[in-house]
Amino acid sequence: MDITHIAKLSGVSKSTVSRVLNNSKKVNINTRKKVLKVVEDTGYIPNNIARSLKLKKTKTIGVIFPDIGNPFYFEVLRGIEKKLYEEDFNIMLCTSDYDDNKELTNISLLASKKVDGIIAAPNYENSRGVALLQKLDIPFILTDLPQDNLKTNGIFVDHSKCSCTATDYLIENGHRRIAVISAKRNADTTSKFVQGYMRSLSEHGIQVDNSLIVECYPNIYNGYLTIKELISNKIDFSAVITICDLLAIGVYKAARRFGLKIPEDISIIGNDNIPLSKFLTPPLTTIHQPKILLGYKSAELLLRYVKNKDKPKKSHSTVTLDIKLIKRGSVRRKDDKD
Repeated sequence: MDITHIAKLSGVSKSTVSRVLNNSKKVNINTRKKVLKVVEDTGYIPNNIARSLKLKKTKTIGVIFPDIGNPFYFEVLRGIEKKLYEEDFNIMLCTSDYDDNKELTNISLLASKKVDGIIAAPNYENSRGVALLQKLDIPFILTDLPQDNLKTNGIFVDHSKCSCTATDYLIENGHRRIAVISAKRNADTTSKFVQGYMRSLSEHGIQVDNSLIVECYPNIYNGYLTIKELISNKIDFSAVITICDLLAIGVYKAARRFGLKIPEDISIIGNDNIPLSKFLTPPLTTIHQPKILLGYKSAELLLRYVKNKDKPKKSHSTVTLDIKLIKRGSVRRKDDKD
């Protein structure tokens, strides 16, 4: 059984069958149903490997994220999938779990599978994985975390602007002892998120206290542990900003553990605006990042190189998407007498 037999049984041309099997939008719905019914009845399986060898393309894009369990990356993935589906491309997804070696292994794996391009959210701000990508003859796009020392294509959000905006808002509401929980980055320099926080403090004449700056792997448990440690060590703070909403959820749990109320005792601002954030009690004030658009634009830019056979290394394109402060119930105004 091959595509010729499927075409004959369906009463259509081989090219129409091919378009149906490739999920092309150029086939009307009735013809599509008829061909798919024949495919189902005959048990025909397209020889994608042979087709890929002939076209020298796999119609597959590799995606590497550090933590697919984080709703932020899941939403970005939705945007990537939306664009790839529109263009008849498939996804091969890998997770690095913030592990350098695993990130390198995933890149090598995707290269061996002959993917047409790679979208990567690097583990760190000085990623060994990105250095490897630059050596391979595969188009790639970075998202989420830019690399200062490397010229790369990507769609990003300014993490320093996120933290600066959050810190500004807390200071406007009377807070001066503000803790920041950033993601642990394998870098010699201060993370962009912490840089934005420090810039805001400086602009308002507030001295930086290093005891209020914490880096950890961004998940709920580490948010809980961080605040638990600050409280146990009697570190004075009235507000917290976190690099992701998952960490903020951990702050909520730690506050309850010590009998503290949000926002009466601790004001919190997250970062991401994941769907869960508005259902917390009280709803979480957070920085909205356009997650689906981040993914969609990343896929769009990558496919431009894949389709045009342009070499990204020759002309670099980066786009920074805007963010927005979402004011909810987790921040209170701190009076001078507090």
